[in-house]
Amino acid sequence: MAELTIVDAHVHWRDPATNPYELLSDSVSEDGGRNGSPADIYLPIDFREDAAGLKLVGAVHIEAEWDHGDPVGETRWLHEIARSETMEHVPPFVVVGHADLSRSDAPDILAGHAAYPLTRGIRHMLNFLEGRPDLCWSDREYLDDPLWRENYGRLADHGLHFDLMCFAHQLPAFAALAERHPNIPVHLEHAALPWDHTLDGRRRWREGMGALAALPHADVKISGLGNTVPGWSVDAICDYVLETIDLFGTDRVSFASNFPTDKPFGSMVAHWRAYDRITRDFSTIEREAMFCNNALRSYRFPSPDAG
Repeated sequence: MAELTIVDAHVHWRDPATNPYELLSDSVSEDGGRNGSPADIYLPIDFREDAAGLKLVGAVHIEAEWDHGDPVGETRWLHEIARSETMEHVPPFVVVGHADLSRSDAPDILAGHAAYPLTRGIRHMLNFLEGRPDLCWSDREYLDDPLWRENYGRLADHGLHFDLMCFAHQLPAFAALAERHPNIPVHLEHAALPWDHTLDGRRRWREGMGALAALPHADVKISGLGNTVPGWSVDAICDYVLETIDLFGTDRVSFASNFPTDKPFGSMVAHWRAYDRITRDFSTIEREAMFCNNALRSYRFPSPDAG
């Protein structure tokens, strides 16, 4: 692992002692839904400690369920962190903020995020499965909402990307929308969180993934698999990792820790060692792309010489 240069393409930092957060969807609550756990503190210093021994050169901060009444507040806070002394020894990062695209004020929220220089995109979690509240990070199927679809197109007004968190069965509908907006880059999170591990379920997952992979402006992040793959281990996730790479190609795949959400499944080092082991038969250039260079390019990391 020491020789691999890494960009962690999906992390969350939170400080509930000083900032407002929604109740997190990280775990299933007593009523079977994803609506009940308070945020725990996880700051850049914690991220740095978890990443000890890894050669990290960058990170992509994904919105961490900040109070949806003021989603731009999180982006503002992250820019304060970027300017602070607490960032010593923490790699450079870029920001993906939250916006509910079904809201009438979504255009103003997009403009607010875009006003900050580290902002690269927006996420609105879309995972919805009728009758399975344990698998619903979303409260409804937003892809059916005309206003949501209209505001999706407004991302291009600000040069914003879309971080897509949904299931494979939702991907054909999303791909049809995204195809009409080729100037909005799409980053699929967590390999669409495969949850049905039957032969038929795996076939449907691959079909959905293929629908998005057909779009040249879409790529994928492999992370978060412990949330829907029982008994997270190298063996448990290996086929999904390799199939994802097969579908998207090594030039459109990035790896990520999804920390601290994925801490229950193993240490950060254990996650990166798993990706390292699974991809050991790929070439050095292909591995450098998936572990580092793809994320640097797709999230437009500033050049070290840029200022």
